[in-house]
Amino acid sequence: MTNTWPLARGTVPEREAFAFATTILFTMFAGDAVPNMLTWYGAAVVWALEAAWGITVVVRAKPTVARTPRALWLFLAWCLVSVAWSHWRAATLASMAAQLLCVLVAFAIASTLTWRRILDAVSAALRWVLGLSLLFEAVVAVIVRHPIAPIWTHYGDRKIPDAFYFSRAELFTGGRIQGFPGNANLLAMVALFAAIAVAVQFAEGRMGRNRAIGWLVVAAAVFVLTRSSTVIVAAAVVAVAFALAVLVRRVPTERRTPRYLLIAAVAVVVVVVGVLARGAIAGLLGKSSDFTGRSDIWSAVLGMIDQHPVVGWGWIGYWWPSIHQLADLAPRKGVTYLQAHDAFLDVWMQTGLIGLILFGIYVLTTLNRSWSCATRIGYGADQLARPFDPVSLFPLLVVVALLVQSLAESRLLYQGNWVLFALIAIKTRIVLVGEEPVSIGDGPRTPHGKREFRWAARS
Repeated sequence: MTNTWPLARGTVPEREAFAFATTILFTMFAGDAVPNMLTWYGAAVVWALEAAWGITVVVRAKPTVARTPRALWLFLAWCLVSVAWSHWRAATLASMAAQLLCVLVAFAIASTLTWRRILDAVSAALRWVLGLSLLFEAVVAVIVRHPIAPIWTHYGDRKIPDAFYFSRAELFTGGRIQGFPGNANLLAMVALFAAIAVAVQFAEGRMGRNRAIGWLVVAAAVFVLTRSSTVIVAAAVVAVAFALAVLVRRVPTERRTPRYLLIAAVAVVVVVVGVLARGAIAGLLGKSSDFTGRSDIWSAVLGMIDQHPVVGWGWIGYWWPSIHQLADLAPRKGVTYLQAHDAFLDVWMQTGLIGLILFGIYVLTTLNRSWSCATRIGYGADQLARPFDPVSLFPLLVVVALLVQSLAESRLLYQGNWVLFALIAIKTRIVLVGEEPVSIGDGPRTPHGKREFRWAARS
């Protein structure tokens, strides 16, 4: 049985907890693959079963919500309150149910697995997505030899936009592959997350050299085949965050202030230069000056914000195509975009300035705890500094990647990105990586008499 959370009052088999985490993360990051292959009705059944599984895990584990991020609950509470003035009330209620269930499964995972087992689950799930994506694209390119649409669609002889296809059969033609997520940008992000997880596992000694190199090559191949400029920028920022965290960690706590000031000054300069030279940067990344139509979408969303700037239009998360105010907001080349392509603009439009502030607090506090995971020097029971654990970098690198992507995509608000961010937010609030005792799943089982942390947490 697993006993890995500080404030547990129940038990769940470690194998079940790991299987649950891997299954949830796989289906969430597989994205449109589930409805595209099973129809939306089949996908609803799969997601309902996973939610029920999550509920049983929480009921048996009996974790307390005392050490969970209040900012998350305040933001969700405001989203729920927005039903009072929502312009799409039924959609708000349905979206809130999905949002809360996603937080519940994240809470279940954070409460039943250690940081290292969470790392293993993320790695396993995303490697499955990458492997099956390449296999899927190969089958479509070699055997089917033409683009395929989702199973629930029937377009007849009409010409449809490329974005509507599940796969465009472009693995060997030089085009961008979409894989299981059905979107090149999302597949590229999965490759980045998988690369981070595998690299940390290798540094931790939790994956062999040859296997790690093999999966890093697979992630790099997917990265190249998707050619996502958003993820290229995210990878670059992740690399900078990694370097800064390692640099700061080597400096004693009392001497870090000057370095933090220098980092802040450099960050401000980089942001200013980036804003002023955004056109040149877009061209360098192969994008048009309007960032492939995103500026039109942002302008349309800002127009919506101007009408209800304080409380917003009402929470909805992913835009429903049946809501004409959203579906007709910024169509481009026959494609209806169902997001603001910026998570923060989306939150502002849906929940107003109040919701944006609450969401910003949630994001910043999670980033701060992730930074603490990466840079704080932990101490053992003997009051001696614990050796550096590479897994302590994992939360920070993932959170940075998610936040960079959130500036060009709204995925942080739903599906896999929402679950993964909530998982890290909750787990960092429960225990920081450097302060978590070794427990089941991390190696040799800890004898019951040595689990002082559980008894101390209860007192």
